[in-house]
Amino acid sequence: FRKRVLRRGFREVGSPMPTFRPDIFAEKTSAEGRVIEQIAVEAEIESTLFSEHTTDQLVKLSEFIEHQRKKRIRVKGFLLIPRGKRVLAQARQLLFSIPEANSIKVAQAH
Repeated sequence: FRKRVLRRGFREVGSPMPTFRPDIFAEKTSAEGRVIEQIAVEAEIESTLFSEHTTDQLVKLSEFIEHQRKKRIRVKGFLLIPRGKRVLAQARQLLFSIPEANSIKVAQAH
């Protein structure tokens, strides 16, 4: 997933918030240095999908996305999970159960 993001013109940078540390955070900037788009990814394995830490991180990710949208910066948020139908269903259920996480998409590792 990281390689795909980097091939699309993004470059990995440090987390913009001290309380939120996504597993992958990358941004695309203009020639003038203005941020055009950001991608934040929270990667989880099946056994930690329903942990409190994961829920907290997803809520923080959602808050970050809303904050950046108010500043007119596009942000894509992803929950990266392993392959499998069962894991995919569980991840969708988790995102559905968190009302704030409606802007986060599920992606599966290849």
